Amino acid sequence: MITLQAITFSLSEMESVRPAERLLGWDRADLLYEESMEALDEAWGPEMPADIVDTIEQAEKALEGVLDRFHLVLIHDGPDPIMMPSIEFIDPVGVYTVMAEGTPVMPGSPMAWWSQVELDRVRSITLPGGLHLLRYPVQVWRCRNDQDLFFEDVVTDLDTQLEPDLPLMVPRVLDGLMLTDPLPGAGDVSAFHERFMESNELPLRWDVTA
Repeated sequence: MITLQAITFSLSEMESVRPAERLLGWDRADLLYEESMEALDEAWGPEMPADIVDTIEQAEKALEGVLDRFHLVLIHDGPDPIMMPSIEFIDPVGVYTVMAEGTPVMPGSPMAWWSQVELDRVRSITLPGGLHLLRYPVQVWRCRNDQDLFFEDVVTDLDTQLEPDLPLMVPRVLDGLMLTDPLPGAGDVSAFHERFMESNELPLRWDVTA
């Protein structure tokens, strides 16, 4: 009972946890929830008192609430830039936004994000980075200088517009509906960025609270 109450309280404070540690915290809470459920079921079985059932339900809602409150974001967690690979499509999903295949991705940059999707389903596919829980959906802008060359990547919320800079995250599913407009081929995307990048690595700046 104490463990379940602690789970409910700690998950309500998830916003104060570092973004990179939120999913690990959720996993630990889920494991403790399952262990507590087994122990209580062994002790009480079908005669479980109503107050214990209520505590279990509160912990279960807290676990589900975290995944509803946060967005599941794929972050490039390696030390060097990579070319964005293809990611297997997941269905069903409410919103899916991703960098085009062939885009140079900077270390620490978001690469894709999902909403209204099953965590286990995302984890079942091969991912080129680590999953984080962020408070807001994000966009990555590849910023141009006066010579029209890319010099910096900036992570923002979706309300920020850095025109005429280039938004790298492209919606592929909105409100559960797949968008049919095709993306350029990976080779064309890579060649485009090479043309306007003096270096294969750009500084990355976060301009949004994660």
